[in-house]
Amino acid sequence: MPREVVTVIHRLSGWKLLAWLATSGPPALELDEWPSASDSHTNIVAGYVYGDGRSVVARLPQAEVELEAFEAPSTPPPFLAPAADRAPAEPEYTLVTPDGRHVEAKFIGVDSSTGLAMLEAGEPLLKGEPEGDQGDTDDPMVGQRVRLYAPIPAEAPAAPAAPNAPPAPPPNASYIYLSIDQKEGRLTHLVRAPSGRLSSVVVSADVSPEWVGAVAANELGEVVGIVSQSRDGETRVVPMTTVREACARVLKLRGTVPQPWLGARGDAAAQAPLYKWKDFGWPQEFARSFIVKSQGILLDSVAPGTPAALAGLRAGDLITSVGPRAVRNNEDLSMTLKEAGVGTVVDFTVWRAATPEPLKVSVELKGVKNPAQATAEAERSALRASLLGSQREIREMRAAERRLRGQSAEAQARAGELTLIAQRIAAAEERSKRLREQFEQAQQQLVFSQKGAQVLLGPQALAGPEARARDIAVTTRLRTYGLHAIGLSSRSAAPLGAQGGLLVVAVQPESPAAASGLLPGDLIETVNGSPLWRFELRRLTTEPDAEPAVLGLIRGRERLNVNFPPAPAPERQR
Repeated sequence: MPREVVTVIHRLSGWKLLAWLATSGPPALELDEWPSASDSHTNIVAGYVYGDGRSVVARLPQAEVELEAFEAPSTPPPFLAPAADRAPAEPEYTLVTPDGRHVEAKFIGVDSSTGLAMLEAGEPLLKGEPEGDQGDTDDPMVGQRVRLYAPIPAEAPAAPAAPNAPPAPPPNASYIYLSIDQKEGRLTHLVRAPSGRLSSVVVSADVSPEWVGAVAANELGEVVGIVSQSRDGETRVVPMTTVREACARVLKLRGTVPQPWLGARGDAAAQAPLYKWKDFGWPQEFARSFIVKSQGILLDSVAPGTPAALAGLRAGDLITSVGPRAVRNNEDLSMTLKEAGVGTVVDFTVWRAATPEPLKVSVELKGVKNPAQATAEAERSALRASLLGSQREIREMRAAERRLRGQSAEAQARAGELTLIAQRIAAAEERSKRLREQFEQAQQQLVFSQKGAQVLLGPQALAGPEARARDIAVTTRLRTYGLHAIGLSSRSAAPLGAQGGLLVVAVQPESPAAASGLLPGDLIETVNGSPLWRFELRRLTTEPDAEPAVLGLIRGRERLNVNFPPAPAPERQR
């Protein structure tokens, strides 16, 4: 095993455990008992010691990485504070070296493009001088044997055989026993970006999805990369060139690095059905020429206010190249934009149905942590504005209709105008119905773009199926406002002086929830004065024309009110 491979133990307890449950647990979670000091969520992955011997790169679960961006309360509520005589809490990050040393570490940041997180150890992890990048390789070859290394649970040590040997620690829940397992595979092919640079390494290995994050090395012990995906017998590995670049970005920023964002959706030309081209006005033979050559990406939609929209791209456009590099599918486009980087201006070659020659469109790439979420937010914001405009138009036409009907006999001669208004109202209501359906789809798309790992808890922590069905539209969609919360039963709400409610455990910075003044630790007790907060919040999160709500809070046993917006603010340009 390469000496640069270490074990990363990530423990979440106390308030961070609650935040993790709210962000990655079942959407209808209702807490009945508060976690005790011994309750924690522990995740164990492999890590690679990088560069100076103290930096470690690892692939942590997305839900855990996202917690680092939330604002935790400076002082947890008293019922979660550790007792004075309690043993010190375990460190959040612990690194275990091959020789068995335990070293505390802190989180530095994550590279959004690769999903790789950086940790910094409190002391050097390797004996001797750091080797820099001498322990890895930039030249993996097809056909090579590859070994994957990852920590797995192990049996408790057996009782000592010698009479004077130190006793083994007792096997109980406070100990975690691990060993580094290895699986063999063979490198089957190399995936390259349109620029020719190595993008990923594909290995054939019989491993489960739980091996994501494993360190891959060749037979010489040189590290090939870190596993990013594993399913159906195929394992994808982020190559060391990409790993080093990701580490450099995080260390330079000392925080989370965004990834380039375009703000459009589309399909590869070869995969887009012909009827879709015809819907966008493409002549059939013209479209077939691009389909046969598998050339370009046909855009289905361009979200308003996004970099793509600001540059003039629109639905029905065909992107055939970025700069000098041809693109044939979404993976080509994604890799090319990531290579270009945030803040750069890239030149697209674009064909349109009605233009005989290609266009040059320059796009300035913005940076976001989650491009899919940013695009979904922009789409939903635009649909909401359209829907509200449609409903306003219907109200104005109905008012005009009432005025005409209220006039005297002279108005009877104007029945033709009344008929025309009725037809216009019917058409507007049909448009409004379609917009509402699209708005609901956009809401679901936004929820899916924020999805995290699902968590199953003990039965004592969950409410019954009726409560789960009742709350699912509330706690899930509140996340689109930057608000992560857990429902409290009357039992768990009693220490806060309430009969029940919704506990705010995390608020994303610069989100609508943050702008409204909500803070972690707040308990939402009423909505618009009603204790039926589930019903009121469900209406708030599903009705695009809902008015701002007044939330009744308990904050530090004091009651106060805050105004909560009915929809997220328009997409911010970053």
